[in-house]
Amino acid sequence: MPSETERYFKKYILPPKGIIYCDIKREIDLARAGKPGGELLAALGLLCYTEFMGKIVLKDKESYTKQFKAFFRLMGEDYARLLDDKEIDVYMLFRSGLVDSYFENDCEIKMLNDNSPSGIIVQPDGKYLFIVEKYFEDFTNACRKVLEDIKSDEDAYLPSRSTTI
Repeated sequence: MPSETERYFKKYILPPKGIIYCDIKREIDLARAGKPGGELLAALGLLCYTEFMGKIVLKDKESYTKQFKAFFRLMGEDYARLLDDKEIDVYMLFRSGLVDSYFENDCEIKMLNDNSPSGIIVQPDGKYLFIVEKYFEDFTNACRKVLEDIKSDEDAYLPSRSTTI
């Protein structure tokens, strides 16, 4: 019998019926069908959901910035490298400033993945590329990992034991 945590993740987060999963998947499916989708809205949603998952990881402790960064780091090495780059404030640039970066042409948003190694790429000209589908894949994989970690140890994520943010 699934635990309360598993039911929560199935209802709100993970495939096939989780609200977060379905929100973003719908937009990707529209793009795959050649219909206009909400690239900017999907990217913004994913960044909000990243902070939401950080709240779960840090058990509703710490600042929103730390919550965002805690989960962002769990999404993989490429994301951790962005956090460790002292010239980039990932939270300010993406979570708080994506709309500005997008409208100022400092960040391009692409819906579909074409074998990119990460959902956020620093391009040779210094501008950023946000790839919704790849970010979504990495986000979903990190959500699954968090659920598995919680299932094996419900104290898996505590601020004192979390990775450096």
